[in-house]
Amino acid sequence: MWVAFSCASRVLTVVNRIVLPLAAGVLCAFAATAAETSTAASLPPGCIGSTPLGRVKLSVSCPWKGGPLPISDIATVPPGARLIWDPVHLSPHLAQKGEIAALVISETHGDLIVMPASKAGERAEWDLPRGASVVALVLGPEGLNMTKVKKLIAGDDDLLPQLAAYAQQTSQVEALVQALANSEQQGSGTQAALKGFASAWGVAMPKLDSAASSGQQAATLLGAVLPTANAYDPLAPATSQVQQTTGLAAAVAGLFFGNAVGLASGGMALVTNLKAGLFPDTEFRSTFAQTSGTEMAFCTKSQAAKARTRLAYLWAFKVPELKTPSAAIEGASYLPLGAKSEIKLKPAEGFTVKELARAKNWRLEPETSKADSKQAAAISVPVTVGSAADTLQVDLTKAKAAAGDYTLTAAWDWDTLTAGTLHLRPFADFSKVQIPAASRDKLVEGSGEVTVPLTGADFEFVEKAALQSTRKGAAAKPVSFDLLKGARLGEQNSMTVDIDTGTPGAYKLLLAQVDGTQHAVPVTVLPPHPKLSNLPIHVNLGEAEQALRLEGTGIDRVEGVTTEAGKLTGGVEDGAWRGTLRLKEGARPEEKFALALHVKGMDAPVTVADAIVVEAARPKIVSARKSLLDDSGLEIRDGELPAGMNVGFIISVERLQDADGSGRPRLELNCRGGDLRKALALAPDEPVKGATLSLAGADSLYLALDPGMVGYRGCELSAKVVAGERGASNAFVLGRVVRLPALEKFTLTGESLGNNQYAGTLQGRDLDLIEKAGWDAQNGVPVVGIPAPISPTEQTLKLALPWPAPAPHAPLYVWLSGEQTGRRTKLTE
Repeated sequence: MWVAFSCASRVLTVVNRIVLPLAAGVLCAFAATAAETSTAASLPPGCIGSTPLGRVKLSVSCPWKGGPLPISDIATVPPGARLIWDPVHLSPHLAQKGEIAALVISETHGDLIVMPASKAGERAEWDLPRGASVVALVLGPEGLNMTKVKKLIAGDDDLLPQLAAYAQQTSQVEALVQALANSEQQGSGTQAALKGFASAWGVAMPKLDSAASSGQQAATLLGAVLPTANAYDPLAPATSQVQQTTGLAAAVAGLFFGNAVGLASGGMALVTNLKAGLFPDTEFRSTFAQTSGTEMAFCTKSQAAKARTRLAYLWAFKVPELKTPSAAIEGASYLPLGAKSEIKLKPAEGFTVKELARAKNWRLEPETSKADSKQAAAISVPVTVGSAADTLQVDLTKAKAAAGDYTLTAAWDWDTLTAGTLHLRPFADFSKVQIPAASRDKLVEGSGEVTVPLTGADFEFVEKAALQSTRKGAAAKPVSFDLLKGARLGEQNSMTVDIDTGTPGAYKLLLAQVDGTQHAVPVTVLPPHPKLSNLPIHVNLGEAEQALRLEGTGIDRVEGVTTEAGKLTGGVEDGAWRGTLRLKEGARPEEKFALALHVKGMDAPVTVADAIVVEAARPKIVSARKSLLDDSGLEIRDGELPAGMNVGFIISVERLQDADGSGRPRLELNCRGGDLRKALALAPDEPVKGATLSLAGADSLYLALDPGMVGYRGCELSAKVVAGERGASNAFVLGRVVRLPALEKFTLTGESLGNNQYAGTLQGRDLDLIEKAGWDAQNGVPVVGIPAPISPTEQTLKLALPWPAPAPHAPLYVWLSGEQTGRRTKLTE
C-alpha cells in the first residue's frame, strides 16, 4: 500500500510538467506490481518510470586530497582512493540478506578486479586500483557467490570491454533521465534539457515531434544515445515490450528497463555470461542511479519476477578519466544581476570548454581589497555549457549576490578551478533616459536616418531597440544601435541609435535589456524647419522703430523671433510673422545679423544667417514747392493740385543719394482717399507719358505731371523717395487732387429774375461743379439751371446774380460743390 501511495504522489507532482500526458494509472500499476517484490517493499520514492531498490551514498575518498565525494562527481580516480558504500535506506529484506560486490576495470593493469562481497545493509569500503576506469556494483538480494564471479571473470576475455561499454551507456542514460526529470520539475522545457545534455556528452540530440507519444519520443532519444541498442529485450516476454508512462523522463527510464536496452546494447555475451555464471535460475536486471544531493537512488524496472526465479541487479559507472581542465574568461565579463548570461572562455591547449560541464559546485568568490577585514561568503550559482562551443552560461536569476567583482570558481574532484573575474552589475533604471536637446533637434522630417545619442543610464546590458509610433495599432520596428565599448563590457553612460525621419510625429523608442523588459523613451520626428522667403530684410539707421514682416513656410510653428540686431517684438498674424525692431546702438551700415526662430517642439532656435542687413539712414523728403500755369480763370487754393493741369514740383530730399554719391533714386507716387487709387513710379530722366522726373541738384528732384494721372478729386497725392537698399522715405503729401472748372466767358444780361436778381451766362468746361455764384466770397446765389452743352467739351451755365454789382467790373465768385466760401474768378460783369 505504501508504494502505491507514493506513486500517486509522484503522479500529482509530475503531471503538470509532462511533455505528452499519459494515463497516470499506468505508472501506479507498475509500482503496485513492484510492491509485491521483497526487494522493493516499503522504500521511499526517488525513481521515475521504475522501482527504487534503495538509497545509498556511493562515494570515493582520498584522504590526502580531502573528504569523500559522490562517485558521480569524480572525473579521475587518484592513487590511494577508496570506494565507499554507505546505505541510507534499503528494504528490510535487502538490508538483511542482500550482498553487494564491486567490479573495477583498471586501465593501468588492463584487467577486471573483483572486490570482496559485503552485506548490502552495512557500510563497506574497497581500495581502488590505480587507473580505475569502470566501477560496477553487483547486488544480490539473496547473497552472492564470489567464487563463481571470479571464475567467470578469469575465463572470459570479452567481459572487460562489454562491461566498459555497458557502464558508458548506462551513465549516459542516467544523465539523460536526470536532465529530463530536472526540466519537468523546474518547468524549464525539454529542448533546453536536451541541449544541455548534448553539450555535456557530445551527443547530437534530435528534435522531438510534439505530436508523438511519450513512448515514441523516448525511443527516439534512446536511439540517439544508444544507436546500437536493440529496440526489444530478447529476454523479456513479448507482452512487456512497450509500456506507457507519465512524463518523458519516465518514458525513457521505462523503455530502458522494460526492454533491457542497457544489457542488450552492451552485447548479448555480457547478458548471457552474467546470467549463467552468477545467477542460474535468476532474472538479471540492469540498474541505474538518480542522484539527489549526495545520495543515489538505485532504480530498476517496474515488474515482478517470475515464479521460482530470483532477481539480481547490475549498475556500472564509467569514470570519465578527464584531466583537470584549464580555461580562463576571455576579456572583461560584465553580467547583469537576476538574469542568465553567457561568458566566453579561452581553454588552455589540449582542453575544451565542453569538459567543464562535469565541474561541480560553481561559486562566486567576492573579490575584496586588502583593507577589508571581513571576507564575504561565497555564493553558489548554476553554471552550464553555453550555446557556443567556447561559452558557459551563468544563471544569476536566483543568486543573492550584490553588485561587485567576483572570482568564478568550481570544484573538479578535490581541486578548485578558477575561471577568472566576473563583474556583476544591476540592471539600469531607464526612467531618466533621454536624447540630448541638441540631438533631438536633428530629428527633422526628410533628414534620412539620423544617429542620435542616449544618456541618463548605464546601457551596457541593452540587447534590443525598436521604434514604435504612438498611433493606435502601430507596430514596433527594430532599429540599429551601437554601444561604444560593446555589450557587457563595462559601464556605458551613452549609446547611439539610428532613427528614421521619414514620417513626422510622436514615437516611443523601446529599449530592452537582456531581461527582456522594455523601457519607452519618447521621441519626436519634427516637421521641416520653417523657411523664410523674403530675405534679407533691410533696416535703416536713424529709425526709432521699424516694421518687419517674415514670410515663408512653417511660419505657424514659430513661437518667437530674436536677433542680436536689437529688440524685436511681434507674432504670427495671417500666415506671416509681423513685428517691430528697435535697432541697437552702435549698429553700422552693411552689418548683417541672424534671426533666431524659436520653433514649437525644438529646444534650440533655428538660426537664419544674414537675415537682417543694416543700411544707412533712409532718404527724407523735407519740402515740396509747386508751380503751375493757371489758365483755369479760377482761384487755386493752397495744397490743391488741379487734375488735368500740369503741375511742377521741386522736392527737397535729405540723403537723396548714397554716402559716396552713387545710387539712382526713384520716386513713387500714390493717391490716398480718392475714388480711384493709382500708383506711379518714376526714375530720373526716364519720362512716362504725362510725367517726368529729373535731378535738380544733389538733394533735389524736379517732378512735372498732371495730378489726374494718379488720382481724382479728394485724394491726397503723396510721394516716397526710394534709394536702393536703403529703402524708401516716409510718404510726403504733395497736395490734394481737385477737379476745377475752366471759365472762359461771363455775360450779365438784362433779364430780370425778380428780387433784384438778373440772369448771367457763364461759358467754359466742367461747369457742373458750380453750385452758387456771387459778387463776394460770403454771399452766393444758388445756380438755377444745369450746364447746357455747346460742344462735347464746351458748356454754358445760367446764373442768378444780385443787381447792382458792388462795384464796376466786380469779379465773379463761384462756389464749388461742398465748399463754404466762394472762389474768386478772373471774370467780371
